[in-house]
Amino acid sequence: MTLLLDIAPFSPPATPRNTGRDIYRRFEDDPDLLVIAVVDDEGRPVGLVERNAFLVRMAAQYGYELWAKRPIARWMKTDPLIADGDMTVEEFCGRVMEERPSELLQGFIVTCAGRYAGVGTVLSLLQVTATATASHAVEMKRLAESAQDALAAKGRFLAVMSHEIRTPLNGVLAVAEIIRRKSRQADLEPLVDTILQSGGTLLRLLNDALDLSRAEASGLELHEEPMLAPRVIDDVTALWSAQAELKDVSLSAAYEGPADLWVLADRVRVQQVINNLVSNALKFAPGGAVNVRLHAERRGEYVTLVGEVADTGPGVPADRLESIFHPFQQTEDGVRLGGAGLGLAVCRQILDRMDGRIEALANPGGGGLFRFTAPLHWLPEPALAAPVACPVAAAGGSLHVLIVDDNATNRMVAQMLCEMFGCTCEAVEDGAAAVAAAATGAFGLVLMDIKMPGMDGVEATRLIRSGRQAGALTPILALTANADPADAAVYRQCGMNGVVEKPIKPERLLEAMSAVLGQPVVPNALEEARFEAA
Repeated sequence: MTLLLDIAPFSPPATPRNTGRDIYRRFEDDPDLLVIAVVDDEGRPVGLVERNAFLVRMAAQYGYELWAKRPIARWMKTDPLIADGDMTVEEFCGRVMEERPSELLQGFIVTCAGRYAGVGTVLSLLQVTATATASHAVEMKRLAESAQDALAAKGRFLAVMSHEIRTPLNGVLAVAEIIRRKSRQADLEPLVDTILQSGGTLLRLLNDALDLSRAEASGLELHEEPMLAPRVIDDVTALWSAQAELKDVSLSAAYEGPADLWVLADRVRVQQVINNLVSNALKFAPGGAVNVRLHAERRGEYVTLVGEVADTGPGVPADRLESIFHPFQQTEDGVRLGGAGLGLAVCRQILDRMDGRIEALANPGGGGLFRFTAPLHWLPEPALAAPVACPVAAAGGSLHVLIVDDNATNRMVAQMLCEMFGCTCEAVEDGAAAVAAAATGAFGLVLMDIKMPGMDGVEATRLIRSGRQAGALTPILALTANADPADAAVYRQCGMNGVVEKPIKPERLLEAMSAVLGQPVVPNALEEARFEAA
């Protein structure tokens, strides 16, 4: 902290016997001199002469010849501000602003052990304040940059870990799903279901950690598109009914609002909020009930979407209704039942980005009650394209698929799924081999991994699209653990037709394959890919 002695330079003082002429000459010789202290023979301050007051007042009222010979004791300020040099600037300014704020402009005297040590002015105080403010600003900028670097590093770490965890998880979940579909042994079903449920929990925790990291770095984006509001509840029933049955939970889901209500929303994020709340409710209400309600009300061009998820579990203590939405915050029951305390924090981050809100309430019937509100734009019913028959099922064994992945387990999983869909396939291990294989024109579809040693999937796709062989127009699906919306946009720009996230779900892969086989490569995207490759 800055002391007064640090900002009060020692300027030779005057004595009460010095004349007006003496003082005038000092001010005239030193244009930067603003105040002069007056001290007695022992060096103790007895007065102060302030430049402007002295020159203006005395010259105007008396004239130089009249006051030049008179001692300064007749004209000095006899009760100046005096402060000990060990006082900090902050303490001094606080005291003066309380006691004598108007006199601060006239300067002040700094002492040491009661004797004169220097003089200060409001200018010196301003310089200290400005320096401190500038230093504070620089420090704050440095801290902000450090914090941003830390968030970026954490985001990169989570992205890498996401990819590394999803790769083996893809093998675990996909193989378990295949076993569940092919096995006829009833005694294996509970074991396979346990693998799928545990893997699904791990995947949700991974997604929550990534989303929270993106939100902290302002990277949680919304990708809005037309959404039929009632379909959200249909998805809840389809996704959670089986798990509710396993936990002996009575699950009910109801929609209140127009059946044909279309809104502009990020359906994935809306569904993520509801899924996190339902998953949380099922965890706390085994043997009980979970009720999901979605209410939509249109007012002109806007729609208010209100969702509620109630359960018969222990509920949230009154003193935790707010903190429960902070990362890693859980109730005692939550700690006992497991989980990382991220799901509700992610819900709040998503709704904040939607200009909505979420809250935990006291449930009149006991248990937990969570309510969220989201303002959305109303849309007229969009013109839907005619449904396309499943090209995979229609083609049967005639569809020949190229699988590109450097991981042997992932290749095996993709091959088994393709065979399950009635397709034939071949597999290669890197991007260069994929470019060569695609150039033969022997494949009707390419399933392309992204991160591979040597040539990655993005570069391989650009080279395939830049060629003039028949394979240049082959539909390409990205199979990747890096399926962030921003990443997906890059994949499409380089010429890919769609993205399927690992761990691969058979239904999602079949749906994506059917979609891309039913649409040609967009000419604009092809031209852009050729341009970038060149």
